Amino acid sequence: MKELIFGLIGGTALLMYGVDKMGEGLEKASGPMMKKMLSFFTGRVWSAFLVGIVLTVLVQSSTAITVLTVGFVNAGLMKLPNAVGIIYGANIGTTITAQLMAFSFKFKLTEIALPILGVGFSIAYFAKNKTAKNIGDALMGFGMMFLGLKILNSGIPFMKESETLRFFFENYAAIPLIGILLGAVATALVHSSAATVGLVMVLGQAGLISLDTAILIMLGDNIGTCITAQLASLTGNIHARRTAWAHTLYNIFGVLMVAIIFTPFVWLIETATSYMAVTFGFGSGIEAQIANSHTLFNIVSAIIFLPITKYYVAFLEKFIKSKGHDDDYRIQYLNKLLLDNPSSAFRASMSEIIRSAEIAKKMVIHTMEGLYGHEPKKLELVHKDELILNSLQRDITAYIVEISKRSLSDDESVMVPSMVNVINYIERIGDRSEDLVDLITVAQDRNIKFSHNALTGLKELEDMVMNMYNDAIQAMMDGDIERAKETCKIEIEVDELSKKLADAHLVRLEQNKCSVEAGVIYLDIVTNFERIGDHIYKLCLNLINGLQGSAKEDRAQA
Repeated sequence: MKELIFGLIGGTALLMYGVDKMGEGLEKASGPMMKKMLSFFTGRVWSAFLVGIVLTVLVQSSTAITVLTVGFVNAGLMKLPNAVGIIYGANIGTTITAQLMAFSFKFKLTEIALPILGVGFSIAYFAKNKTAKNIGDALMGFGMMFLGLKILNSGIPFMKESETLRFFFENYAAIPLIGILLGAVATALVHSSAATVGLVMVLGQAGLISLDTAILIMLGDNIGTCITAQLASLTGNIHARRTAWAHTLYNIFGVLMVAIIFTPFVWLIETATSYMAVTFGFGSGIEAQIANSHTLFNIVSAIIFLPITKYYVAFLEKFIKSKGHDDDYRIQYLNKLLLDNPSSAFRASMSEIIRSAEIAKKMVIHTMEGLYGHEPKKLELVHKDELILNSLQRDITAYIVEISKRSLSDDESVMVPSMVNVINYIERIGDRSEDLVDLITVAQDRNIKFSHNALTGLKELEDMVMNMYNDAIQAMMDGDIERAKETCKIEIEVDELSKKLADAHLVRLEQNKCSVEAGVIYLDIVTNFERIGDHIYKLCLNLINGLQGSAKEDRAQA
């Protein structure tokens, strides 16, 4: 019994660690290509589906691909329908690990576990190239996985003799709900459906579970694997939460469908496995049936869902709702999962900066609506937006600082201070809006009126500054250096118009056409708009700097 317990503990640990290390090594080795494929080759649902299969086969971790997909959606780098397509594919790609395990039972791959482990260690230890080291780590993981299976297999005779284990699996795990729950909990705890499927194969080999029970646990595995994506989405925006739920509900719907047609599904697995054994010489034992059930379940789910993806996405958008006002204060595009890929992290930062710029723009608009229409509620909105803007500035700055701690090229390093300065100038535009609100509130409380000419001049200045700001935001959205340069030139016109309005108002003061108090407030309003123009100008200068660095980096990668 002691040998059985120690073998189960050590073998399971090696199996889990091996699957994890193999996936991590493959993910790092193919990291740049993987992230490029995720961000550039997922334009349609079908292409996203194929990319999901290919990438998961490469990295052997649907969890890694799904979590990264949540990060991309959270950063605004991918749309929900494309993310759903990747999830379909990732669920199929991850079944290759189970097929390898089943293959090892027939062809005794467990016997070469130690040599593979040794080769992997040699490569990882002696190689100078980073990619080669990662491949060495992946081979070590591969060897550990099969070594863990070998240790577990050695315990099969003891398992067969254990009446306690047999009683549990025959009387409890065979109950559909308990079997599914067992698989879900086990996979949620180890964050790897491949590891739990491997354990199920060993139990099947020991004769402790039937194919029906194994399939029930496998169905639970598919639900349990969703927990990591759910955890990754907790700090994300509504789009990230919808992506995580897309993964979870997809697997739950699939499990329910198979549960309804359970008996025909088991028959299909047995028939398909026998046919493949006769035709192609594949294994025909229960381990092959378990691996095939894992693969076929995910293929059937994808076939059913692919044609109705549009409706599935509509369903998610309708039922997975925003958390309301609290979401205004949350970052929507930044995700820690992207930090190891600086180019994606910078793009996510820019998306959040653009969102901040739109909030600051809304603040200016509400300020002037409050002035022209005497609407105090518009002025109250400015104070609320200022709190949001300050919160976003802190979060964006902290995120960019985290990017700066990664290994960056010279051009990427230039982008760090540029982007921090851009968000700082946007926050200062928000501060100017608050200053304007204070001035307008004083004017309204004291019933100070501005002349028609004074208000006409202010409207002209506002339009010029807002056109300048709109161009700056568009330059950020398009990554347009030329538009940013053209926007900088407008600052001279803003200065000239501000001076013209100030001079005109001094004339009205001399002619006693307005009070001194009205004149002071009016000139302060003009000065604040002139300073908003200055902030936009400096924002654009830093934007040009950052965009030039980004353009150089893109050319270098190409």
